[in-house]
Amino acid sequence: MSEKNSTQDISDKTREYVLETTQEDYDRMKAEGIDEEAIPSVGKHIFRRRTRKINPRETKIKMMMFVDGDVLQHFKKRAEAPNAAPYQTQINQELRAAMERDLEDEKTHLDEVAEKLLSNPNFLQAISEKLKAA
Repeated sequence: MSEKNSTQDISDKTREYVLETTQEDYDRMKAEGIDEEAIPSVGKHIFRRRTRKINPRETKIKMMMFVDGDVLQHFKKRAEAPNAAPYQTQINQELRAAMERDLEDEKTHLDEVAEKLLSNPNFLQAISEKLKAA
C-alpha cells in the first residue's frame, strides 16, 4: 500500500488503526503473488484495540523505590516471623493504611464543610435564589 494510494493512521487515544486499500494496492499485491485471502479488500478498514478496565486495587505495578536501610531491615525482620507475609506485602499494607487514613481525613473534612454550609442560612438563601432564577 503506497503512501499516495493508501492511508494508515494510528491513534493512541482511541487505540484505533485505520488501513485504506486502493484497487491499485490490491492489484499490486496480487501480482506479487500474495494469496488473495491475505490481501485486504479495497476500502477503508478500522481496527480497534479493546481495553478492559482494571481495578487499581487489584493491579500490581512494578516500580523501583529508594527507602532508608533501617526501614527495609525492619520489614525484612518482620517477614522472618512464622506465617508472616513477605516484606513487600507488609510495606504495601502499611502504605495502603496510610492512604486510607488520608482519604478518611479528606472525607471528614468535606463532611464538616458540607455541614457548615447546610447550617448557614445565608448560603441556603443564596442557593434558593439561584434555583429560582434558573
